[in-house]
Amino acid sequence: MEPKGSVINEICSLYDQLSEGERSIADYVMAHPSDIASMTTREIAHASATSAASVSRFARRLGYESFSALRSALLRDERAFDSKGDISVISLDSPRAALETVLMVKNRELTDTLSLLKEDEVAHAARMLEHSVSITFAAVGNTIPSALSASFLLAQLGLRCNCAPTTEAMMLDSLSLTPHDVIVFLSKSGHSKRLNKMMDNAIDSDTPTIVITNQPGSPLARRATCVLHAATHDKVLNPDMPFSHNSINYIIEVLFLLLSSDIPNFRAHAGLLWKALGEDKGVPGEVF
Repeated sequence: MEPKGSVINEICSLYDQLSEGERSIADYVMAHPSDIASMTTREIAHASATSAASVSRFARRLGYESFSALRSALLRDERAFDSKGDISVISLDSPRAALETVLMVKNRELTDTLSLLKEDEVAHAARMLEHSVSITFAAVGNTIPSALSASFLLAQLGLRCNCAPTTEAMMLDSLSLTPHDVIVFLSKSGHSKRLNKMMDNAIDSDTPTIVITNQPGSPLARRATCVLHAATHDKVLNPDMPFSHNSINYIIEVLFLLLSSDIPNFRAHAGLLWKALGEDKGVPGEVF
């Protein structure tokens, strides 16, 4: 079965696991997606300084039966995204081109995320959050700020949320979970040993778990109660470092809006919140 997401998403998701030769092919495909449809395996091998056999192995590594199948999928993706051409090189010499390139890639990433998400899983996650006694967020590295933001966002709905500022403190929180709580893991890779230890603690306490990740087949996601698959196109823009949580934040914001439409006392709680914080926001009195 072919991958459900776009070719670019599959490349970005597996990029760090690819060999040096496979990365050379991946870099070329990501930089010239609109050219691939008219190129042969040998031409791509020459352009990426690899071999035709490497190109074929690369396609199978991504989950396609052949490079022809990958090429057809990429052509379909380009039509779906209404592509305007190849990715521009990001440089301080051309800030306008950089703005347009990042916008294009991020739009594709969100569109890809929409195709990967299952409606019933999104609704399931929202109900889990709404009916929990408390919600704990867990993340590592540069995903911790996104977890802190998500915790604050959902707390504005009147839900009891917590996100410790360090992974060590999150580990302590995971030891106090109950079956009436929910723990939400934000993890691009799903392979963090510390997060998987927290998952062990959640399973031991029979606590429902939600994992938002780029890797639904990862150890963390495979053990979750609910998995929300976020696309990633980071490697298109910067192959050296994952830097964006665009699709993860999109999922969190969708959950927030779904919950705000369903929680009965949301407007009353929001009124109290703005009554308390309105002056800091430049708004006198209540908003609602």
